[in-house]
Amino acid sequence: MEMTSKILVVDDNHDNRSVVYKMLSRLGYDVSSADSGENGLNVFLKDKFDVVLSDYEMPGMDGVAFAYRIKENSPCTRVVIMTGAGKEAVFSRKSSAVDEVISKPFSLTEIGKVIQPAKR
Repeated sequence: MEMTSKILVVDDNHDNRSVVYKMLSRLGYDVSSADSGENGLNVFLKDKFDVVLSDYEMPGMDGVAFAYRIKENSPCTRVVIMTGAGKEAVFSRKSSAVDEVISKPFSLTEIGKVIQPAKR
C-alpha cells in the first residue's frame, strides 16, 4: 500500500497559499498550511512532513530562516522555497537549508516535478 506524502505549505498571502494547497491536493498529497514562518514552525513541530513549501518573502521569519529552523528539527525533510524574487536571491543567502527553489508563477506540472521525490 502506497503512503501519501505529507506536505506543509507556508505563505503569508492567502490566495497563493490556497492555490498551492489545492494544486497539491489534486496531485494526491496530504496537505497542511500556515500563514507565517512562526505558525508554520508550530504546525511542523506537531506533525511529521516529508516536504515543506515556503514563500521566500514573509514578514517576521522569512522563507530561508524558516528553512533553517525546519532542518534543525528534521534534517531529512525537503524544503522548497517559492519565490517571485528569482532563484539567485534565495541561493545568494548561502541557504544550504533550501533543497529546491521554484519561481512564481508555476504550473501544476512544475510543482509536481519539484515535489515528486517526496512520493513514497
